[in-house]
Amino acid sequence: MRTDKTPLISGILPTYNRAGYLRKALEGLTCQTLERDEFEVIVVDDGSFDETRRVVDLFRENLQLIYLHQENAGISAAKNRGIAQARAPILVFLDDDDVARLTLLEEHLWSHERYPDLVVAVLGHTALSRRVAAIPLMHFVTEVAFYLFCYPRIRVGEWLDYTYFWGGRSSCKAALLRKYGCFNPRFQFGCEDIELGYRLSQIGLRVVYNPRAVSTMVRPLTFDDFCRRIEKQGSSNWLFSELHPTEEVRTWGDIPRAQERWAVLEPYLETILASARHLDGMANERTEEGLELDPALVTELHNAYWQSFDGCRLRGIVKAATESATICGSLPGEEICLGNEI
Repeated sequence: MRTDKTPLISGILPTYNRAGYLRKALEGLTCQTLERDEFEVIVVDDGSFDETRRVVDLFRENLQLIYLHQENAGISAAKNRGIAQARAPILVFLDDDDVARLTLLEEHLWSHERYPDLVVAVLGHTALSRRVAAIPLMHFVTEVAFYLFCYPRIRVGEWLDYTYFWGGRSSCKAALLRKYGCFNPRFQFGCEDIELGYRLSQIGLRVVYNPRAVSTMVRPLTFDDFCRRIEKQGSSNWLFSELHPTEEVRTWGDIPRAQERWAVLEPYLETILASARHLDGMANERTEEGLELDPALVTELHNAYWQSFDGCRLRGIVKAATESATICGSLPGEEICLGNEI
């Protein structure tokens, strides 16, 4: 394999303590339709203490592979490390729990060849493995409430805005980020992609969807996993609105009246979560036994999911807002301060 040839596309893959899933992700990349000297994979280890490095070493013979280790600093810092090391003119951001289909990288390249403008990014499609898709929670968050992806709402061929610049399944020109900026390292988890997309939208960022650029998510999320995820997302939404205090950003982040709504919901949230957790367990048991879910159970379950996740998001928003108010020196009852837009 030629190693002196500049690759056509660089895959940037941040990871943290997911050695088992990372192995599957790297296996998928060894089978791409591109020649091995046409792409590189940059694994950025964000302070893992599992077998991540040993797993990476298993693939050095089969991939143009760069391994970078850093003290745990969050997903934005990890992505920025990868961007700084990338040699290719096209960057694709990958997730460590997704397995690329054979043509994933080729399809991203095809889209950029068709749309060569600097400000055009490409959104690929993330499917769920059969096992993951069968889980009631995963069906709800991807196909019903769209907490995770919203592909059913996207029409092939339509131009999408910055809110579709989704991390782990999008690609862009390296020159775009090097000229106009990378990810804000203040984002530890969530919203780092949308916030960057928002800044890039000021110079005309557009996103085009390629449904043939497919990866498959192989990691299931439990109810409690998703509650933690949504609460962190709420905190990131608050940071986004603090950096860019526009009505558009605040509405997207579900910020308006968050404190007022949280005050009403807070006394009941733990009860709501307990009920949802019970219903989720019942649904999982029936699904594992190969039984269909009763429509009444599905309705009750979905309502419980909605209330739970909206509550967790509000809790994340208000927690971040309270911390921000403390830092800014606001007194109880005062308006919480907002940072300057960047």
